[in-house]
Amino acid sequence: MKLLWYFVVMVNILLILFNSPNGNNGYLIGSQSKFFNLSSNQILVQKIIFVIILIFIIVTTICSI
Repeated sequence: MKLLWYFVVMVNILLILFNSPNGNNGYLIGSQSKFFNLSSNQILVQKIIFVIILIFIIVTTICSI
């Protein structure tokens, strides 16, 4: 079960790093309009990240019992 937990953590970290915005201009006020202009691939990756986080919470709960 610990191996599954480690695998979920690593996949989650890699997906979050993969999904992070390129460059340092992501935090400027003028680029906020780009935030709502997400491609379908980015939305898919964000959904996968959400599911992986839920799996992480479930596996952590099971391991702590």
